Amino acid sequence: MKKVLMYHHGSSQNHGCEAILRTISGIIDEKYTDTHYTVSSLNPDHDRFYIGERDGKFEFIYSDVMITRLSALRQYYIGAFGKFFHRIPMFSLLFKDTVNAAKEADLIISVGGDNYSYGNSVGFTTIDNHLRCLCPCSVLWGCSINPELLEGRANKYKLKGLSRFSLITARESLTYDALIGHGLKNVKLYPDPAFTLPTAEVAEPMFENGRDIVGVNLSPLICSYESGDGITLRSYTALVRRILDTTDWNVALISHVVKKNSSDSDAAREIMKQFPDEERIRLFDRGDATQIKGYISKCRFFVAARTHASIAAYSNCIPTLVVGYSVKAKGIAKDLFGDWEGYVLPVESLSDENRLCETFDRLVKNEDSVRNRLESIMPDYISRARAVGDEIVRLTEECGRG
Repeated sequence: MKKVLMYHHGSSQNHGCEAILRTISGIIDEKYTDTHYTVSSLNPDHDRFYIGERDGKFEFIYSDVMITRLSALRQYYIGAFGKFFHRIPMFSLLFKDTVNAAKEADLIISVGGDNYSYGNSVGFTTIDNHLRCLCPCSVLWGCSINPELLEGRANKYKLKGLSRFSLITARESLTYDALIGHGLKNVKLYPDPAFTLPTAEVAEPMFENGRDIVGVNLSPLICSYESGDGITLRSYTALVRRILDTTDWNVALISHVVKKNSSDSDAAREIMKQFPDEERIRLFDRGDATQIKGYISKCRFFVAARTHASIAAYSNCIPTLVVGYSVKAKGIAKDLFGDWEGYVLPVESLSDENRLCETFDRLVKNEDSVRNRLESIMPDYISRARAVGDEIVRLTEECGRG
């Protein structure tokens, strides 16, 4: 039996995080059928609810003992000691269950691909360094990192830590080029594993009434990157109004993150308040990642804020506009279409509420060409996402644990 530790996982209430757990394990299972996965998580209860333990194949543990009682102190403690000492005192005690899992693991995988794209990430890097001392076979899977966050003296510790992974898979070429440009030799380019996520069949009256559906995903996160004055919410509201006034299409507000204080559902309800009696709008925020992907698959067009919501749409060959805030949206669109412009609207570029409507109108005008492009490339793109399994086999053999 192979033993794999996946760590830096937040919560499956972020269905993107859930999708990554499901698909990484699925890719590895294609190579090693008898594998046990320990997931070091900020909220194991959410993971058990959405994924389940699969007859003992998955085990969910708290990443450390400070999470439930001392969350604010935890963040300060890890960050401060990481920044000044590059060590975390009492690491083996505080991270006892994660440490034990790492000692027994054939492979450890950092699944928080976005974690290194915020500030200098000293806490994450310091945890990586501790765990790599316990298991030499280490992977950062599916990362995106804004190139500017690799620059300068403040990010040297991050770069040094990244260089120590046995393997990094970048999920898009902008990150790949940036990491290679900084001299890293351990980087390979593979699409996000979530492109391989199965699509569940879902039955809802809205999907059966014969009207086309525009899927809409808005997150509180992107609102924090806007230029100000609530322009993002106003732009989304204007788009929904345009769809209702000029077409007979339905609007499905689809939540991809339902975590408290960061829930897409909260943002969706703000939109719904503007249309209190409109029967052509519905909110979809229940179900696991495969079911959410099932809702998305029913749409004719999709407007996404969350990266993994856009991945669910792309992989179903749905013409998609992403309101993005980081390199990951631009990089994925560039790799799919050759250029990100017209497919990604940077949230900071929203200056008036008509900009989103105008960009969406161009997507509608080019619907056939966009869909044809996705249909032509997606089978190979998904196959390449699965092909990283060969890298895992090679890696575990080189580490002496294959």
